[in-house]
Amino acid sequence: MKSIDSQSVYRKPYGLSCHGDALPWPSHFLLPATMHCPFCGANDTKVIDSRLVAEGEQVRRRRECLACGERFTTFETAELVLPRLIKTDGSRQPFDEEKLRAGMQRALEKRPVSVERLESSLVHIKHKLRATGEREVKSLVVGELVMAELKKLDEVAYIRFASVYRRFQDLNEFREEIDRLAREPVKE
Repeated sequence: MKSIDSQSVYRKPYGLSCHGDALPWPSHFLLPATMHCPFCGANDTKVIDSRLVAEGEQVRRRRECLACGERFTTFETAELVLPRLIKTDGSRQPFDEEKLRAGMQRALEKRPVSVERLESSLVHIKHKLRATGEREVKSLVVGELVMAELKKLDEVAYIRFASVYRRFQDLNEFREEIDRLAREPVKE
């Protein structure tokens, strides 16, 4: 069996490496990085070509099995986990992007906001949640992020969402929120 050169296996682009000085754990915990061939099951494959795809979100690698000679493609993406949500009753549930999208779409129904702008807002909300670095966040944090994004997208959608989210009980609560919105400086 061919020996693995740990200097090349763990080398990362841009001069970064997974040597003991760069790792928060001892380097003896590292295992050789191998990809099994889907055709013969051998674990001795080599990368022939690597390219960025999906606007830099993925790395596409062409590989060749050194045992059987077959070639195959793999895709590598960063696994970015969103925090779990702590509901107001104390229960916990995983973040649900579809539920978030549906709530925002409901508020934006029949409003002149493009799907692209909605998707951009969703990306911004998810980015802010990941940036907290927390494993769990209160659902109130997500609600406030949604309200901030809706306020930028469409004021009517913002009022619609706020009326449900803050459980407006009467016309005065609507009026107070509209007055508060009118007093804020316009942000472009």
